[in-house]
Amino acid sequence: MTKSKWLCTALVLVLTISGPLAPLAMAQQSMQPAMTPGGGAEPSEGARVGAGFLNVVYVPGKAIVCGAGAVASTAIMLLTFGSAYHAAVDIFNEGCGGPWVLTPQIVSQRPVDDDAY
Repeated sequence: MTKSKWLCTALVLVLTISGPLAPLAMAQQSMQPAMTPGGGAEPSEGARVGAGFLNVVYVPGKAIVCGAGAVASTAIMLLTFGSAYHAAVDIFNEGCGGPWVLTPQIVSQRPVDDDAY
């Protein structure tokens, strides 16, 4: 019982403090440099290395999620005799859409062409 009282007190304290400090957080966000459209600069070597390491987990994970989405879409189509076509397509596209390999541009959050997808 005393733990929950302390937890509630801490939560109220954090929410009370965060209210007056919200303008400070907004000021910090506006001070960050804006990205220019078109980028122009090549990604760094760190982004290239990071993309390589991230792909070790991302690509198999994407395959697993895509496979699960395909199975779920098939199950929905069979259970509803095809009447939930839009839901099945949405589930399939959620897992299988988007890039299958992370590029250095994606890792460095530089704008990429739509042809990459």
